[in-house]
Amino acid sequence: MDLRQQPPRRWSDALAGMMWLPRLIDKVRAFQAGTLGAYAYPSALDQSFLRRFQLTPAYIEPLVREAKSDEAIGEAIRQHLQLSDEEVRNRCALFREKYRWAFAVLDRDDGYVRGLGYPIPRFLQPPLWRWYQRWSAQKASATSI
Repeated sequence: MDLRQQPPRRWSDALAGMMWLPRLIDKVRAFQAGTLGAYAYPSALDQSFLRRFQLTPAYIEPLVREAKSDEAIGEAIRQHLQLSDEEVRNRCALFREKYRWAFAVLDRDDGYVRGLGYPIPRFLQPPLWRWYQRWSAQKASATSI
């Protein structure tokens, strides 16, 4: 996946009953290939998703690298989590509700929906984005989430 050419899958796409997981997989693949572009991994939303399901980059990254398909990744995660379908749905619903504004911005920024993206002037976006990427990288590592 080359995120310099196209956005990751939409936040609402689901795999194994978990929204955000396909997007996370795209970002991990791009991170591993060095094609992350302007996207951050693990971003604050990635970290929130991982915490919500008690996962870490140290668990996800080798799984994404070694699994033969997205479905195999989803199946491995569901076996690891040992949560009921209802609990997974509840956790996803809370995630969706907590970040609904951020998801609306992502949809626009990624081009899935028309309209303004981030509500900051264009000339401020590059330095703020560089700061965010540095902050995100410092805050998260394969062992800290």
